Amino acid sequence: MSQGKETSLELRNLIVKLKGENKSFSEIAKIVKNPRSTVQTIYRNYVMRGNVLNKSRCGCPHKLSDRDDRAILRKVKKNLRISAPKLADQIATASGKKVYPEIVRRILRSGGYHGSFQKEIVHLICEPTEET
Repeated sequence: MSQGKETSLELRNLIVKLKGENKSFSEIAKIVKNPRSTVQTIYRNYVMRGNVLNKSRCGCPHKLSDRDDRAILRKVKKNLRISAPKLADQIATASGKKVYPEIVRRILRSGGYHGSFQKEIVHLICEPTEET
């Protein structure tokens, strides 16, 4: 089953409020313009958990912050030939965080650098000369 968008916190609170006013799931679904099953699920989760907040996500937190990611992309922009292991070593010495080269490669791919560097291309523009 595919994951869809999350409904906003305001919308979930509105659904719970409308259900507290003894409206049916179908009526609430028409008011908030969401499927009836979504309204039912939101209210069922409210009854079971006591709140309408999202459940926490699984997985470990990121080692590098967004600021660190931008710093890596700046270094690559200055030197397109630098390797991922060298970048990982630079990060380890600068911030004290042990980072594997694969993490650096993932950041580079998300920044638009895909395994090779872009060569500078020199375009020569020749203007026609008039010979009379």
